[in-house]
Amino acid sequence: MMKWLGIGMVMAGSVGLGLWYSILYARRGKNLSACKRAMILLKGEIIYGRTPLPAALFQAAGRTKGAVSLFLREVSERLEKGGDRLDTIWNLAVDEVLNDREFGDQDRCELKTLGDTLGYLDVEMQIQTIDLYLQRLEQSLEEYEKEKRNRTKLYPLLGTMCGALICIIMV
Repeated sequence: MMKWLGIGMVMAGSVGLGLWYSILYARRGKNLSACKRAMILLKGEIIYGRTPLPAALFQAAGRTKGAVSLFLREVSERLEKGGDRLDTIWNLAVDEVLNDREFGDQDRCELKTLGDTLGYLDVEMQIQTIDLYLQRLEQSLEEYEKEKRNRTKLYPLLGTMCGALICIIMV
C-alpha cells in the first residue's frame, strides 16, 4: 500500500514539475511582449510628450503588466530619489526584478545594454537606441514563438517520463 502511495506521489510531483517548467517558459513570452509594449510606450513619451525619463518610465509602467511593469516602476522611483546614474539603477533593477524565471540571460543582457545608453544621449539617439532594442526584441520573440510549441509540450512529457522511470525503479 505504501509503495503505491509513493509511486502516486512521485508521478504527481514529476508531472507537476514538467507543467511548472512549461508555465515558466510561457511566462517568458508574455514578459517579452510586455517589454516590447513598454518600449513602444517609452519611445512615444520621449518623442511626442518630451517627458523626462523618470516620468516616462513611470507612465510606461502603468500601462504594462507583470515583471516589466515592476521593473520600470522600480527604475522610475530610484531615479526620482536620485543618488545614482541611470545605467547603475537600470542594471540593479534588471538583476533584482527580472530574474531567470522572468527573462532569459540573453534578454536581460540586451536590456542592460539598452540601460547603458539610455538617458545620456540626445532625444534622437535615445530613439535610435530604443529602435535597435525593439529590433532585437522582435528577433527574440520570433525565436520564442518557434520554440514555444515544442517546449510547452516537451516539459510535461519529460516530467511524466522521468516520473515513470523513477516509479519503475521503485517497483
